[in-house]
Amino acid sequence: MAYVIPFYRGFRLETLVFRQQDTDAVERKHDRTFGVSVRISRTTLEDPASSTDPKLFRLESQLFDSVGEARRAGNSYAQSLIDNIVRDAHVES
Repeated sequence: MAYVIPFYRGFRLETLVFRQQDTDAVERKHDRTFGVSVRISRTTLEDPASSTDPKLFRLESQLFDSVGEARRAGNSYAQSLIDNIVRDAHVES
């Protein structure tokens, strides 16, 4: 399932949450754990539905116990990636 934030600092964010088993766990704590990836692409305020040059990033540091927790972490991760891209663009200018 995908959750879309249509516009953040000139980018479109799609948070993708999926079921994933924790292969490192010795014992099985939950039947359902979730992983998260984010797709980031450039967009405009005039047409936030259209986007170009999408990139997919996976948050590999941990798994989550709920969809909501995974979605919030994915949104935060994507926003931090964009903040770094924008900051780096200002430094290069």
